[in-house]
Amino acid sequence: MPPQVSLGLPVYNGQNFLAEAIRSILDQDFNDFELVITDNASTDRTADICQEFARRDGRIRYFRNERNLGAAGNFNQAFKLSTGKYFKWCAHDDTVNGGFLTACVRALDENATHVIAYPRLLGIDEAGQLTGYVERVPSGMERAPPASRFRLMVAAHGWDAAMFGLWRRDALVKTTLHEPYYGSDCALLAEIALLGTFVGAPEAVLFSRDHPMRSVRLPSSDRLAWQNPDGSRANAFELSTRLRHLVAIVYRHRGIVPFGRTLFHLFAWALNPLLVARLCLEAVGVVSPTLRTKLRGAGLEALKRIQTISNRSPG
Repeated sequence: MPPQVSLGLPVYNGQNFLAEAIRSILDQDFNDFELVITDNASTDRTADICQEFARRDGRIRYFRNERNLGAAGNFNQAFKLSTGKYFKWCAHDDTVNGGFLTACVRALDENATHVIAYPRLLGIDEAGQLTGYVERVPSGMERAPPASRFRLMVAAHGWDAAMFGLWRRDALVKTTLHEPYYGSDCALLAEIALLGTFVGAPEAVLFSRDHPMRSVRLPSSDRLAWQNPDGSRANAFELSTRLRHLVAIVYRHRGIVPFGRTLFHLFAWALNPLLVARLCLEAVGVVSPTLRTKLRGAGLEALKRIQTISNRSPG
């Protein structure tokens, strides 16, 4: 009989924090779960760490990919190999509190319209100490209609607590899952928002670790290679690819919300001046990646100066 909960832990060269992440999962006060680890052909001690835990705990299933599938492929692999009614992706560098699964399962069991139960997200540093960071929670996700939830998620540009919350499997199978570009998780959250509501589980806590090798800190070309090792490293079309993906999503689910309504929300979001500038930079990169890099650097420098002036201004 399948477990009630599956946890998918995709990992690549995660030896620094992996053992701590696994221990926090195994220490849950909720026991009806499986932990599916998908090792993306790691070259460090990741395999040894996973195999040692798997020998000691029958709830762990360890799979090693023959080649690096990229982060997107490996995240999807973890889900496809799972069997539980509810599913959670886990990051190899994060930890969870002992009551995480109990709180999230209860929240989903209480209302079948909820597709994600999300925890509180607190930041930790490399040593596991709290940094004081608390992730902001977008308002309205529990009661808003589908079009409004989609708009909120598109505008949020991602939400880690929801991404690494507990998902209802029968909703997740209706999505496109992760696509091989950086930012695909943002589109996936917008898509799942069309299919149901999100509910907070405040007793569940996700400790999100900040460290120099975190994907968000990598240059865009390195992020692209991390997400899709077979892709070009010359120009990461992150935003334009996400926009195309979102258009495909709203068309796919036009039976839930009329295509024109969600498309309106989508293009209203894309007309934000900063996003227009990013799209223009990606277009420039087609002709000259070097010029794109220079213009991006100049733009970031200008934003820093504006921020400094704003901080110095009285009132």
